[in-house]
Amino acid sequence: MQAQATVSTKRSSRVGSKRRLRFLFIGVLCFMSWASVNIWDQFAKLHEKQSVVANMEQQLVESKKVNADLTKEVARLHNDEYVSQIIRRDYHYSKSGETPLSGSKSQ
Repeated sequence: MQAQATVSTKRSSRVGSKRRLRFLFIGVLCFMSWASVNIWDQFAKLHEKQSVVANMEQQLVESKKVNADLTKEVARLHNDEYVSQIIRRDYHYSKSGETPLSGSKSQ
């Protein structure tokens, strides 16, 4: 009778051990599924942010170019001869004694 009791105890111990391993496997599987979904989501967000950064860098390059052009223009505006050229060109002023020539564009 004692031999039969030890056999059933070992069997129930084995069954309980298998059950615990099954629960552990299911728990690990659920955790890995959750982690993989989060990693996938993070990669999607990372790709989106990289495209935003690339767009911003392009805007920065364009802004630096415009800034350099405007800085150059400001430096040139300190020259009186350049200012007089702009006034004559844009506002059609002429110096005293000059006769302005008007050239019409032929079609």
